[in-house]
Amino acid sequence: MHLNVPITLVVVGTFVVLLALVYLARQFLVSRRQGSFECTLWRRAITGREGWQLGLMRYRTDRLRWYRAFSLGLRPEVTIRRDEIADIDRGPVVPGAGGADAYVVLDLLLTDGRTRRMLMARSSSAGLLAWLEAAPAGYVITGAD
Repeated sequence: MHLNVPITLVVVGTFVVLLALVYLARQFLVSRRQGSFECTLWRRAITGREGWQLGLMRYRTDRLRWYRAFSLGLRPEVTIRRDEIADIDRGPVVPGAGGADAYVVLDLLLTDGRTRRMLMARSSSAGLLAWLEAAPAGYVITGAD
């Protein structure tokens, strides 16, 4: 069987370029929408180990949507409804990390007992906390007066 190497390279190269264009278009669509900010989540990986995963968080009127950074999927991987959030614990990043003052860790305590840990820029956390406090009429956050 004779394989023509230049044709194979063109086909593989075209596939790689198309894949890169789809990835860039997805990144553009997710990151350019209003309410988007960089947010790293503590989650379980496919291998079963836990660790930080880089991504983008978007807040809308009633929910948070988190998109993994290196993915082709258009749907969010994690969705948290505003009425699921019972409490928030805010803490500094572990000392010794370079630029640690610019980042904070937020633990969202959910009504079902789960906790979502997020690492984000201090300015993004201020925007997220303002979003939580500015709930539309009719939303009741557990533990709020």
